[in-house]
Amino acid sequence: MKIISVVLAVLFIAFAALQYNDPDPLLWMIVYGYVALIPILYLMKIYPVKTILFSIIVLAIFSCFYIPGVIDWLRYGTVGEITQEMKAKKPYIEESREFLGLMIALASLFFYYIKEKRMAAGIRGNE
Repeated sequence: MKIISVVLAVLFIAFAALQYNDPDPLLWMIVYGYVALIPILYLMKIYPVKTILFSIIVLAIFSCFYIPGVIDWLRYGTVGEITQEMKAKKPYIEESREFLGLMIALASLFFYYIKEKRMAAGIRGNE
């Protein structure tokens, strides 16, 4: 579990660092930096289950704002466009990327939420 936590912390710190050229870098640096904090806390044996649940709710609501862009990408775009440069006439590219980033962040938060709930119930996995 420690290796997974280190990998996830480094991954989300890297995600935060790569946002410097985003149209709204501060927002995404905060989101990814915050998600990186959860595995770091886990490594310190701090298990903020209520905070994680709140974060899941907030990010899930936040991700809903990007669903129209994802729908546009699925309707009008191609799979390859997601890796192309953002174009003003195709804002769904950036919106889809941001949505996918939020889904990765949510998956990480769900992982820790489930892990912490199992720990609270006395079901221990490989620590």
